[in-house]
Amino acid sequence: MRIPFEEVPLDVRRRAARAVAALVGDRLSPTRLRKAEPRFGEATPMYRPDLADIAYWEIEIAGLPTKLPVPEGEAGRAEQGFIVVATGGHDVPVPHFSLDLAPPSRQLDQSGTINRIVKLDALCYAGVDDRGNLVGHIGTMPPKLTGLPNDLPKRLPAGYATTVPAAAHDTEDGDKTDPQRVRTSREKRPVKLEEWRSWNELTQGYADSYRLHLASLAERAAPRWETEKLTDTYGEGIHSGATHTVWLLEEGDFTIEGPAADMVSAELNPQPLPPKLFLRPRADVSVKDTSFEVHLRYAASEERLRYFIVPDQAPSTVGNRIGPLGEEH
Repeated sequence: MRIPFEEVPLDVRRRAARAVAALVGDRLSPTRLRKAEPRFGEATPMYRPDLADIAYWEIEIAGLPTKLPVPEGEAGRAEQGFIVVATGGHDVPVPHFSLDLAPPSRQLDQSGTINRIVKLDALCYAGVDDRGNLVGHIGTMPPKLTGLPNDLPKRLPAGYATTVPAAAHDTEDGDKTDPQRVRTSREKRPVKLEEWRSWNELTQGYADSYRLHLASLAERAAPRWETEKLTDTYGEGIHSGATHTVWLLEEGDFTIEGPAADMVSAELNPQPLPPKLFLRPRADVSVKDTSFEVHLRYAASEERLRYFIVPDQAPSTVGNRIGPLGEEH
């Protein structure tokens, strides 16, 4: 079920690397960071009942002391956090992560032998065996919805269920979300919530039961994917005088190319893993083209990451940027 990080598609790994670099920088205290050496661990493909191909990758962030929830009793200890990365626009780029809890796949291992993991909701994951039978799950199973309209109305009538399988809200530790609520009304509810009679019924009926919610989720994810596309096409901005850290996906070498290459100093730190490249650009408003590329070369692959320098004294509008983890201030 698990594979080495190096075997995950390159674009997924880079998306994870950008997000993890931000996580480690923003969410690990200096004291905890000194005691930890976070790095990429193994990866596990995850599926969704309405999609044929791999829908997500769970990538372990090894080298962190975390908690391993158990069905009963005190939580155990683990040595990895995790980040879940979507493979396409069906969900936000990074729907779930934690630097404090063990990966969902490790939690599900306690239920038995798992052959495949299925992501059903923001925090609900199910493990199935090699015959497709349910072995166990973590989180609350989403209910069966009946009586849905053909299209999502602009305003929900009183009594509609508001429970949706969506990305976990970006909170302090990344593994909590707002409580799921069902609006109540004295009027007859147009949507009924029922229990699934079996795992097979759930997998077969999931796409129809949640068709409106899944479409809404994809619509909500679209701006973040557009930001990802723009970053890949035009580059990521780095302020002159600031230090930007690039996590390499494995051991490798680099060159800096492009019009502003001479304005960027770079230092590669190969240890501790993963190797990290520190970029320090310098440019003022007199420079017309501040773009450059970082060419990363690994044993069997390569990357070209695009950047541009935001010069000193450059006029700018302060606003929130939409990144893979949500709005960034």
